[in-house]
Order: sequence, then structure tokens, then C-alpha cells
Amino acid sequence: MLTGLVLLVFATLNFKDRSNKHRNGTALFWLILGLIFILGSFLPHWLTGLLVLVMVGIDGVGRVGHKRTDEVTKSGQVEQKARSLGNQIFLVVLTIPFVTFGFAIAFRLLGLNTNDGAIVGLGFSGIVAIGVGLALTKGTVREAFQEGRRLNDAMGAVNILPPLLASLGIIFTASKIGDLIAAGIHKIIPGQNLFLLIVANCLGMALFTMVMGNSFAAFPVIAAGVLVPLIVKPFGVNPALVAIITLTAGSTGTLMTPMAANFNIVPTALLDMRDQYGVIKFQTPFALTILAFHVIVMWLLIRMF
Repeated sequence: MLTGLVLLVFATLNFKDRSNKHRNGTALFWLILGLIFILGSFLPHWLTGLLVLVMVGIDGVGRVGHKRTDEVTKSGQVEQKARSLGNQIFLVVLTIPFVTFGFAIAFRLLGLNTNDGAIVGLGFSGIVAIGVGLALTKGTVREAFQEGRRLNDAMGAVNILPPLLASLGIIFTASKIGDLIAAGIHKIIPGQNLFLLIVANCLGMALFTMVMGNSFAAFPVIAAGVLVPLIVKPFGVNPALVAIITLTAGSTGTLMTPMAANFNIVPTALLDMRDQYGVIKFQTPFALTILAFHVIVMWLLIRMF
């Protein structure tokens, strides 16, 4: 709900910004997302899905955007303020984990769910961090929201990718895509060729991660459909040994896909890079090299242990 309220403020600021030629579309986009965050537990699922499709439509016709301006400070002022604060600025960042862990510990002492405490603490830690930041910089709440809105607009619609990709992972697992992949591998690779099965496992994990943008979302699909039935059971391999290597093999896919927006697209937007895919192009050769080493390491460890 706190996230939704912040998004509603961003929507209002966008609607009032007449310098943004897409202000109505941008404001409506963040308004809908804010309402989903606030009312998601109460709205019928079909209505939430319809609202998401409306958001996709707004962004699809290019109506989510902003005029790139610094609304609070110029770069020279920012640098001067940063030098005056020095390492004190890290107090803002450190506030978040300290408050989060504090809530988790408090929930545990009260006999409540620790994970819930951490999530609740994460939300409140953001509020505390804003307070610490304003105290250090002598800024105003209005400036905080204006700068937050600027960063949010710089990232744009990719902000909704994480929840969408999480939903995609659930759909893939429920529809037994892993079983379909395993059947295809069985037709191509001989059942006793361990090396080729390892290649298929690691490569499949990387490719699925590229589609889903997150190795944690891809792992259940590949583990259930490929790793366990084709490698662990037939060859009697230690599951813990190959599972962690499979998971990190998927992380190489994260380096090569725009679907991993938080890693590869958001930085280009925030830094205003000329090439939207510049980060991915730079990382791809390294990612392929690391993926090859994953195959070799897994094969050697299975042979040794």
C-alpha cells in the first residue's frame, strides 16, 4: 500500500507536468499500477489482469515517457553537496538493512513469522531512510518526491517487469514446460552421454533465464524437467552439488537479456547511455565464457565425486 501511495504521488506529479507531452499517458500508467498495489488483495483477478493489459497498451503505443530534466538540482550543486556530506550519505543506505533486520528480530521475539517481519521492515525502512536523507541534506519532502518521480520515469515501464516475470515463472512451472524440454532432450541426446546432458542442462538454464529475466524463476522449471530426471537420478549425482552450479549457470543468462531489466536496462536509462543495449553487448562475451566454465566444472566434479 505504501508503494501504491508513492506511485499515486508520481502519477499526480506527472499529470501536473505540462512540459511532458505524454503526461496524461504517463500519469495514467502509474495511477493504474498504484491502484493495483493498494487494492490488489481485494480486486477480482480478472480485473487486475485487465488493468495490466491496459498498462501494456499505454506503453505499447509510446505514451509512457518524460522530459529529461533535473527538477531539483543541477549537477554542480549535486557534486558540491556530495562532497560536503562525505561518507555520511551512506547512512541512508545502511538504514534500510538495519531497520529491516530489526523488524525481523522483533517479529521473531513476538512469535510471528520472521519473513513477514523482514518484508514489513523493508517497507518501513524506506520511510526511515527518507527521513535520514532529508535530515542530512536539509531537503524537503517535495524534493524527495520530485527526485523519486524523476528516477522512476527514467526507468519507465520496465519497473513492472519483475512481478510480470515472476508470474511467468509460475505459469511455466504449472504447465510442465520442464517435462516438454526433457522429452525434447531425450530425442536428441543419448541417455548415457553425461557431458552433452550437462551442456543441455546449463545451456537450457541460461536460455530460460534470458526469457524469464531471473535465474531463480527459471531454476524450478529446469531442475524439475532436466537436472533431476536426466542427471541426478540416472547418474546418482549429489543434488546439492549440481543444483548450485545450475543456478549460477542461469545467472550468465541474466547478463545477456533485456528481460533482466534491473541489471541491464535500468542502468542505461539512469546513465542516459546512447545504446540501450550497451551493457548487454559488453557483458555477453564474458557471460558465454563463464557459461562454458560452468559446463566443465560440473562435469569434472561429477566425475571426481
